[in-house]
Amino acid sequence: MMKNQPPIKTPFYYGWLIVAVSALGVFFSGPGQTYAISIFIEYYIEDFDYSRSLVSGLYSAATLCAGFLLFTIGKLTDLYGQRIMMLVIGSSLAFATVWNAMIVGPVMMFFGFFMLRIFGQGSMTLLPNTLVPQWFMHKRGRALSVMTIGGFAGAALIPPLNTFLIQTFDWRTVWLIWGGAIALIFIPAVLLIVRNKPADIGEVIDGSTPHKEHRRYPSRLPSFALIGLALLMLVTLIPTIETAFIDWIGWLPSAFWRILLFTALVITAFYVMRHRQFKVKQLDESPEEQERSQPETEDREVSWTLREAAKTRAFWMILFCVSVPALTNTGITFHLVSISEGKGLSVELSAIVLSLMAIVGFPITFVTGYLVDKFKVNIVLSMTFVVHIVAILWLWQTQTNIAFIIYGVIWGTAHGFERITLNIVWPNYFGKQHLGSIRSVAQSVMVVGSALGPLPFGIFYDWLGGYSEILLISLILPVLAAIFAFISPAPKSE
Repeated sequence: MMKNQPPIKTPFYYGWLIVAVSALGVFFSGPGQTYAISIFIEYYIEDFDYSRSLVSGLYSAATLCAGFLLFTIGKLTDLYGQRIMMLVIGSSLAFATVWNAMIVGPVMMFFGFFMLRIFGQGSMTLLPNTLVPQWFMHKRGRALSVMTIGGFAGAALIPPLNTFLIQTFDWRTVWLIWGGAIALIFIPAVLLIVRNKPADIGEVIDGSTPHKEHRRYPSRLPSFALIGLALLMLVTLIPTIETAFIDWIGWLPSAFWRILLFTALVITAFYVMRHRQFKVKQLDESPEEQERSQPETEDREVSWTLREAAKTRAFWMILFCVSVPALTNTGITFHLVSISEGKGLSVELSAIVLSLMAIVGFPITFVTGYLVDKFKVNIVLSMTFVVHIVAILWLWQTQTNIAFIIYGVIWGTAHGFERITLNIVWPNYFGKQHLGSIRSVAQSVMVVGSALGPLPFGIFYDWLGGYSEILLISLILPVLAAIFAFISPAPKSE
């Protein structure tokens, strides 16, 4: 293979293949995420006859240790690049799943949790979020929004899939299945496709090709996808086919996959309409207008070192903003069943709200990706925390099933905004060259926050017998975050 040639020839910008593998990486962070590990906890308690407090303590301690050591992964990423680190981390996560399949005591369980958290939740989300910005600048928001498909797919599919597999086999076998999937799917994809930056294959950032006049015509693939999704929705309404489909994926509720299918249909329709309108406008422009409308192809983005970034006010303000969702969202999620029971609502409704959060948040990420490409990211981030405030206030006053479901919609909207704004703000503010070190600090804060978030909710519940007071107190955090984000535009390099 010739030097500076892409490993796979594509009719589109190679960066979108990078986005696809990054989305796969975020999906495979799932085995290290709380939503996946929580399915195993009951089986650990039952099989090992451990107390819930012991298992919870081991998990919290392992998460804290992982959070404090995650900075090392960021430094290594800056030194060796994302490709090598994704291969190493992917292999380490596969090993971690095998380790968890073999645990026989509390010490092994602690190290199993630790490896899942640092290689899964920490590193497998850190690396894709530092790789995609290397390939996109003007389209960075949209690229990151596509990448988050992996995260939402993992959150929606892995919990019911784990439950189904454990009931079919056993929990040790399920860990081995995840290790095999990572080794056979993710690692080969990284080895074949991932490159650290566009220059490695003779490309330029965002895929713009300078000094080459060409005219692009609309691809028919999105239209075919739209027609295919519409036909699939219609076909699944036929009773015989619907029954066969439900039997095939019995572990996933029918209402759930219908909502996912409808969401995909709406997103595809929106893309087709917007894409064709843009092409018509482009074909109507004169050659001079088209040349003026082309984005800059030279990468002039200024990169800050971690030491330089830490001297700016914006760094610490945004770092505080990162901690807020980790603290409040994790606290509310961890105690959501208890919160719903305290309001006289069912446990099943809590599960619906959790699923609704993921379903609503998924399309919101595409809207957010478009907004952060058009407006200043600190303004969009500030508005994100306004939605966060509304969500907490709505939960505080919720007393009915309908109100609780509406809370799930508001919460999902806030989560969709957070997924993009809190990821794009770092490369937009401090550049790409040292993004691993800078982003790892933010990731460490997030992991530590997620470990500490449930504690104050539990303390207030034991003290006062409810969550109303802590919900009101927790409003202080998003209020401050909204203010801090608003007054923290991108710093200027001297």
